[in-house]
Formats: sequence, structure tokens, C-alpha cells
Amino acid sequence: MSEKRGRSSACRNCRLRKRKCLPIPGEDTDCCQLCKDQSLTCSLTITSNKNRRIVPANNNPSPVNAEVTALPKHVPDDPTSLLPPKPVLKELVDLYFRLIHDGPHTLFHEPTFISNLNSGSVPGGLVFAVIALSARFSTNEYFRDNAQGYARAYAAASLELLQKEMIKPSLETVQGYILISQHLGGEGNAKAKHICTGLARLHCQSLRLWETEGLGLLDQELRRRTYLSVVITGRWSSADMSVAPARAEYPPENLLLLDEEDFLALRLKLPRHGIWTQMAKTIDLFREILDIIIRLGTGRTLATQIDEVNRLADRLDRWEYELPPILKYSSENFEYFRGVGFGKTFLAMHIGYHHYRQLLYFPFLDPRNDDRLAFECKKHAIMVSEIASKGGQLVYYIIGHILVVSSSVHLHTLLLGGGDVDRARLCLLSNFDILMKLKRYWPVIDSAVGRLRTFQNHCQLSPLSSFLLDDWMWKFLMEQSAVLGEERVSKNTDREPLVNDEEMSNDALVESALSWLLD
Repeated sequence: MSEKRGRSSACRNCRLRKRKCLPIPGEDTDCCQLCKDQSLTCSLTITSNKNRRIVPANNNPSPVNAEVTALPKHVPDDPTSLLPPKPVLKELVDLYFRLIHDGPHTLFHEPTFISNLNSGSVPGGLVFAVIALSARFSTNEYFRDNAQGYARAYAAASLELLQKEMIKPSLETVQGYILISQHLGGEGNAKAKHICTGLARLHCQSLRLWETEGLGLLDQELRRRTYLSVVITGRWSSADMSVAPARAEYPPENLLLLDEEDFLALRLKLPRHGIWTQMAKTIDLFREILDIIIRLGTGRTLATQIDEVNRLADRLDRWEYELPPILKYSSENFEYFRGVGFGKTFLAMHIGYHHYRQLLYFPFLDPRNDDRLAFECKKHAIMVSEIASKGGQLVYYIIGHILVVSSSVHLHTLLLGGGDVDRARLCLLSNFDILMKLKRYWPVIDSAVGRLRTFQNHCQLSPLSSFLLDDWMWKFLMEQSAVLGEERVSKNTDREPLVNDEEMSNDALVESALSWLLD
């Protein structure tokens, strides 16, 4: 009879289930009998000498739990051995659909994905990509307070498996690369993110995902939504690299997407109030706004761009005006969509719209420019703060960048006046509170807050020139994952006088909040 292992040396699955951890008689393996019988990944196999473990430097586990929290230094020969037990995997997939899906992208039909996962037909690279995004949010005992480390291990396993399919494009490889690009962006690895985004686009082009004639309803919708996600991800990634985004192969606004409820139920109906249908109409506007920022940041004057600014403002006005009544921003509409499971998507559409407008008007915060349009910038920055504070619905990393831009606008009000100072203070504190929560999950938020600190330091030295769209500032507005230079050169050696009478209290407020965030 096999002797059971002591609790401290039992595998993770046996400890969680409070079962005896028995070696397999007559077999030269570290796997236990329970894991073999239930086809589970045994932690004793993972921690064997063949696959040596390391512990992240910031974890410092005690000898008792080091074996549990440790992670592989390299992806094992069989990456699927890293998959968690089925109950944990189910929890991670549920977290993905609750917190990430239909926020920064729209890739899956949830019931179909769950069914395929249960039948074992979802490729491993895609499974790992999904849980690489969601593991960071888990409090499951399985991760032993090292969910971030597991997220990185899952991302590495996904990349390992996706590499094997690099010249064999499929819908699943496109989806996998998009998800991994999101993980890499959240880690602050802008270049790797851009490469994965490019691979997603290359696979998408080779499959011509925008062509759906003759396909069934589900396949049509998945291809269209994945194509739209490729375009959206590409726009943000281009901004991150400070390059002009490429034009889409097919106009995203011409995609015939089902409404969200109809897609979930797979009902063929004419679109009435599809949220992603409306978001698709703003993608090219985002591209054109980025083009303006690049031109202004590289030497063009605002006078040469004012006609373009006005034209894009008119198009954004028209987009908002033409929204179906149920899609206009209000607490009632948000509660309706939250009730049917699409509150996150509703907020994502509106925070994106107001972010585009705060970007478009940001150059007018320079005191030499139009005060009226500076006020418009502040109005939309306030809306960004309000939407982001709605019930913790938006938790993907790009929200951190959007809030940093919004915060810089609120700093303008606090330091230079020209707006509702009390409301700006409240919005700034709300932004900082959300950023503090986001930094638990996304390492890149530390970098985002760091650049806000650099911006604030410059404001203290040169408040009147801080909003000039110089080389540092236009990258501050565009880049979400890239690391900016720590120093921004001031054109003034002496501290300029502040216009706002509340200099000391507002400076102290910002200083205290930023120190708290960067602690």
C-alpha cells in the first residue's frame, strides 16, 4: 500500500480537497493518484527538478508555502501542464467574461465559448490568453496571493503555443494575439504588445475576416466582431508607438453587427441599438484625432489644424446626436444595460467618446489658445471621471491612461483656473482612487502615474507652459504602455506665478494624492 504524503508535501489539489496525497504505485513519477485519476495537473509534477521553479522577487514566501507559490522559470515542454484544475479554470473564464469581455474588445459568443471549453475544443493558446487577463483578479486560494505571477506564466504559455501556429492563421490565433497584446500592454511592454497586435492584423488580413458571405449567423458575427477588435486594438497600439495608425482594410462603420442581446441569444434581427455598432463609427475619428496630435507635436501650429479640429468636432457632435435614445448617456440607460449584462460595454462606449473629445481639445489648454474650447476639454474630462466611477465596471488597463489624461486636465483647472475648481478637485480625487485600485492588477499603472507626477512637477515650475504640446506632451497624450522620459525640459528657470488663488491647498492636494499612489 502506498504511503500518503504529509500535508506540507501534498500536492495543491489534494490540499484543496483535503484528500490523502498518494504516490502512484510502481511508477517513476511525481504525479499523485488523485490527479492521475481525475486528469488534473499535479503541482508535484510541475515542481519537479525537470521544471525548476523560481519565486518572484517581491513575494518572499516562507519555506512552508514556497512550493505552493513558486512558478516555472521557463514554460514546460508541455505548456498545458500549467492549466489550473477545472474548478479554478471555470472561475477564471467567468472572471474574464465578467470583467474584460466586451470592454476593450469583443471576441467571443460567451455560451459557445463555454460549451467549447467544456468539450475541450478551445485551442490551448487561446485558453491561456483568456486566463492570463483574468487571473490577476482572482482571490482563489489556488494562487496563494501570487495571481500576477500566474497571469504572466499563462501569458508565456499562450505565446509558446501561438508561436507554433504563427504561419497557420485561424480565427482563434487572431483572438489569442489580441488578448496577449492586452496582457503585454498592462505589463508596460509596449513593443511586444505592438508586435502581437501586428500579428493579429496579419492573420486577420490573410483570413479576410471582414468577408462573411455564405457563413452561418454565429460565424459571421464572430468574424465581424474579431475584425472590429483588430482595428480598435491597432488604433490604440499605434498611438502607443507614436505612429500614425494604418487605415482599416474594410470600413468598420459598415459592419452589420447584431445588437448585443440578439447576439447573445443568436437571434437574427435588424440592428436597433447595438453598442458595438455605434463604437465602430468612431474608430476612424480616433485615428484622425491622433493624426492631429502627431502633427501638432511635431511642429505644426494649431492655426493650421483648426479647420480639422472643427470638422472632427462636428462629426463627434453628429455621432452623439444620432445615438438611439436608449444609448444616450444617463443613469437610467446605464442601469438598463447593467441589468441585461452590458453595463460595462455601455460605459466603454461613452468613456471612449469623451476621451476622444478631451484629446481633441487638449491643445486649447495652452493659455495662448481659445478659452472656449479649453472649457470644452474640461467638460469632457469631467465626464470621463464620472463614467469611470460608475460601480467599478471598467477595470482594463487603458482606463488608467484615460484617467491620467483626464487628471492632467483637472490639474489645469486647479492651477490655472477657468473652471469649476471644487468639481475638478472631486474628479481628481475620484480618478486617483480608481488608479489606486487599477494598479493592483496592472503594473503599467505605476508608469502612468509616474508620468502624471512628471507633468505635475513641470506644472509647479512652469504652469503657463505646461500645456504646450511639445515632444513630451504629445506622447503623454497618446502612449498608454510606453515608458516616457522622466524629465520634461522647462523653458523657464524661475517659477511662474500661479493664476489660481488656492495654489498651496491645491498643490498640497495633488502632492499628497500622487505620493499615495506612488508609494
